[in-house]
Amino acid sequence: MKIMSLNAQVAEVFTQIADYMEVAGENSFKIRAYRRAAEAVATHSAPIEAAAEAGTLRDIEGLGEATAAKTLEFLQTGKVQYLERLKEEYPPGLMELLRVPGLGPKKVAALYEERKIENREGFAAALEAGTLRGLSGFGPKTLENLKRSLERMDKLTTRLPISAALAAAEKLQTQIEAAPEIERVFITGSLRRGCDTVGDINLLAQGTIPGEAVLPSLPGVLETLESENGVRVRIHPGIEVGLQTAPASQIGAALFWTTGNVAHREEAVRRAEKLGYELRRDGLFSHEAVLLQTQTEEEIYAALNVPFIAPELREGRDEWRAADADELPRLIETADIRGDLHSHSTWSDGAVSIRQMAQAMLARGYEYFAVTDHSKALAMANGLNAARLREQAREIEEVQADFPDLKILRGVECDIMRDGSLDLDDDILHELDIVIASVHSAFTLDEATQTARMIRAISHPAVDIIAHPTGRILGVRAPYDVNVNALIAAAKETRTTLEINASERLDLNDEHAFAAREAGVLLAVDTDAHSTRMLANIELGLLTARRAWCEAGDVLNAKPAAELMAWLERSESR
Repeated sequence: MKIMSLNAQVAEVFTQIADYMEVAGENSFKIRAYRRAAEAVATHSAPIEAAAEAGTLRDIEGLGEATAAKTLEFLQTGKVQYLERLKEEYPPGLMELLRVPGLGPKKVAALYEERKIENREGFAAALEAGTLRGLSGFGPKTLENLKRSLERMDKLTTRLPISAALAAAEKLQTQIEAAPEIERVFITGSLRRGCDTVGDINLLAQGTIPGEAVLPSLPGVLETLESENGVRVRIHPGIEVGLQTAPASQIGAALFWTTGNVAHREEAVRRAEKLGYELRRDGLFSHEAVLLQTQTEEEIYAALNVPFIAPELREGRDEWRAADADELPRLIETADIRGDLHSHSTWSDGAVSIRQMAQAMLARGYEYFAVTDHSKALAMANGLNAARLREQAREIEEVQADFPDLKILRGVECDIMRDGSLDLDDDILHELDIVIASVHSAFTLDEATQTARMIRAISHPAVDIIAHPTGRILGVRAPYDVNVNALIAAAKETRTTLEINASERLDLNDEHAFAAREAGVLLAVDTDAHSTRMLANIELGLLTARRAWCEAGDVLNAKPAAELMAWLERSESR
C-alpha cells in the first residue's frame, strides 16, 4: 500500500500543479505536460521510488526534465516547492470553481483578482446578489447560464456516479468478507442493475452474523442509521450503505429480492401467487409454508416458469413478457468486444503514445482500435489540423508494422462547430479510416438549434460515429438541451452510429441507447481512453448497453475487423 500511495501522491502533485496553472493562465502545453506526467506516474507499473533510485525516471514516457526533477524533490522532501508557492498565491477553493461548467480558467482568475471570490460558496452568493454585473466576460446571458450550471451541479451531486459507487462497494465487499462468519458478499440494488448513478449502496452477505455486528465498525463509517431491513450506515461522501444477511438456504431469494426494482419484484410476487407459492425476501414458500430450494436466483425464475432474467433487465420494462415468449436478448458481453473505436494519444491530450496504446489494446485481445485524437478547434487539447493528421499517419504506419495482428485505424474526433459544420475540410476527412464527430462547445444553445446543429453533422457523409451525443458528464455536467429522438431518426436515415461513451459520461444513457437500438441504429461502446488504464471502463459502457437490451449484433465494435472495415466503406452509398 505504501508503494502505490507514493505513486498516487506524486500524480496528485502534478494534477494540482496543472489545475493551479490553468487559473494562472499558463501556457496550455505546459499544463498538458503536467497532466501527462500525472497519468504516467499513476499508471507506472513499478514503485516510482525504484525508478528514482535507479536513475530511470526519464525513461518513463510522459516524464520530462522538470517533472522528473519534481518527482525526486517530492520523494526526498515530501513536498514540491513550486506547488507550495502556487498554494500560497491561490486559495484552494478556486480549484472547485474550475469544475463549474462555463467557468474557464480566465473567468476564475477574473473572479479572484477583481472580486476576491475564492470558492464556490462565494461565487454562488455573488450570483445571487448580482454583484458580478459589469465584470468582463460576465454578461447577462452568461450569468444566467452560470446560475443554471450551479443548480444542475447541486442536483447532480446528490447521486454517486457508478464508477465511484462500484469502487466504494467493492472496497466494503472486501472488508466485510474478512469477517469469519461471512462466506461471501454480493453487491445488489441499482448498482447491480448497472444504473449509471446511485443514491445508495446495497450489499447482501451470506453468513450467520447480523449486519449490525459488522458494518458500523468498518473504516469510513460516519454514523449508523435506523433501518427496517438489516443495518444502514452513512459513509463519505454522505452515501448510505445498507447491509442485509441471509443463510445459504435463503440467499437466492434474498439476492433476487434486493436486486430487481419494485415493478420487477411485484410482478414476480403476482406470478408466484398464481402458481401457489409465496415469494418473500426470505425465500419461496409453498402454501403449506414449506421453504423451497432457493439457494440461487436461477431456482426462483425456474419456479416461476421463465428463464433467468439478467440483473440489468430487471427494471419492469418488458422483461417478463419477453421471458414468457422466450425473447430475452443474449446480452452483449466483454468477450464480444473486438476493439475500441475512440482513443487518444499524446498527439492531442492523451497520456500515452500510439505505440503504448497499441500494446494495451493487443493485451486486451482486441483485433483493432482507432486513433481518434482531437481536431484543431479544441486548442486546449492540442487538436490536430490536416497537416498534423498526415504527419500522424506516418507514425501510425510505423506502429502498424510492429503489430501485424492488430488493425490500427487512422481517425479523428472532429469538433462539430456551432453551425453544425465540421472542424476539418472534407479532403482530409475522406482520407481517414474513421471519423468521430462530437460537441465540445456552445452547450447552452436552445434545443432546436442544438438539435439542428448535430443533425447537420450526422448528415455529413464522412461522419461514422457521433460521440457522447448529449454532452453530459456524470456528477459534473448535465446534458445540453437536444432532441435525442431526432438524432436517432437522423442516424437511422444516414446509417450513422451513435456512441455509448464508457468514460465518466456514460452517454448515451441506457434509455436513449434502448431507443436507438429499437430504431435499428448501430451503437458503439467506446472508452474515449486518454490513457491505457481507461480501457477498463469498457465494462461500464457494456453495463449501459446491457441495460439497453443490446446483443453483440447491435454494437459496431463487436464486429470482426473485416466486417467493420466493410461497414466503414458505406459512405459511398450514403
